Amino acid sequence: MQDPKLAPELAAVLHPQRRPANMSSPIFVLGSVRSGTSAMGYALTHGAGIPGNDEGHVSTLMQMVLNSIETVTTNFPGSGDRYLLSALDAQGFKAYVINYFQAFFEQRYPSGVWCDKTPSDFDGAPAVRVAPLLLEMFPNARFIYCQRRGIENVLSRMTKFPQTPFWYHCRSWAGTITAWHEVRKGLGDRWLEVRQERMALEPEKVADELTQFLGLSSEQREGVLRTFLKDRPEQSRPAGEDHELTMKEAGWDPGLQGVFLNECATAMALAGYSIEGSSSAVEHGLKLFYSTSEGAKGTSLKGLPRDAHVALNRDEFTLGPGAVGTCGTLNYSDFRLAGRRRFRAQVRVEGPAGVEVEFAVEVKNSFGQRIAHASARARAQEAGVPLECTLPAGDLGVCSVALSTQATTGPVAPQHVAVWHSPAFYS
Repeated sequence: MQDPKLAPELAAVLHPQRRPANMSSPIFVLGSVRSGTSAMGYALTHGAGIPGNDEGHVSTLMQMVLNSIETVTTNFPGSGDRYLLSALDAQGFKAYVINYFQAFFEQRYPSGVWCDKTPSDFDGAPAVRVAPLLLEMFPNARFIYCQRRGIENVLSRMTKFPQTPFWYHCRSWAGTITAWHEVRKGLGDRWLEVRQERMALEPEKVADELTQFLGLSSEQREGVLRTFLKDRPEQSRPAGEDHELTMKEAGWDPGLQGVFLNECATAMALAGYSIEGSSSAVEHGLKLFYSTSEGAKGTSLKGLPRDAHVALNRDEFTLGPGAVGTCGTLNYSDFRLAGRRRFRAQVRVEGPAGVEVEFAVEVKNSFGQRIAHASARARAQEAGVPLECTLPAGDLGVCSVALSTQATTGPVAPQHVAVWHSPAFYS
């Protein structure tokens, strides 16, 4: 028999009222994994100084709990009093769950502007589908949706998460696209869509759009732009944002191509992407990126300490040099040149005069055979010099590239840095 004295307390738990809406101003960064969410979240938290974690995933958990409540409570239609479940107040349970998560967010971020970056990877894209509920909880919220073309996204997923089946990468990307196009209609004017390649090709324009959409200060705008130009967190492949790959250029056999078409063709059309791919009017090349220790699974640094390899800006990074007689090498593995046959870079040495450094590039095929090599020497305090080579014609398949620096004249001081400017492959 229920104690009457506990009835009001139990009622508050079993049949709760929804918490009042919270009037803070969160920014939710959404999108499929490997679609630029890390770059966007980093730009807002580190560049603009907006509070937030590297990733959230709390909203994903909330949506998955609510989905489970809906799935179980609607699984026994017409059961009447036979099942105890029929006596449960499903809407009250959902309100209890929503109140808990709203209180959690309020405890973590009591007021003001804050950023939550939660990429979508779970089946059904709960991180995206929860957006309308988040807007109910936080009426001042804004949503930034990061999008990337399916072929490039799946390739990046395969590099970052090779243990995950190909079909799941395809289905997860397509599910995120579909979910976004369904939920954004309910967000009014509170959303902004940013395509991943634009952060690399048009960083100034994207920074301006974010400034207008979020009401950023001029200092915050400069911080966002600085991160777009210099930092590429979680990049896992050489960057060729100006060129959309075909499935053949991606290296997929007919079986994988069939899986991609079956899972992703509808979503590709929905998002405005072609299966055939295209190129922009200006070729930016397939750029060899600064290899962050967290994100660059396809690179390795040898012969140099990690702090000898530093991004100076979006187009330049350092690679040593080490002491005379030592060689520092940055290896890039497992990528396709997609028809590009010319390598170009500018190299230079900064620091006191008297040091000469040999810069070299070497390309090998999948059998480890050298197919191209070139080197150039640059002296400190002199103008940069070009470093170029041409690759053989034909399908080169999966290749690896090694960039190396070796001081030939010393002594090398801490102030000396060997700089690679825009190393890239071109058609």
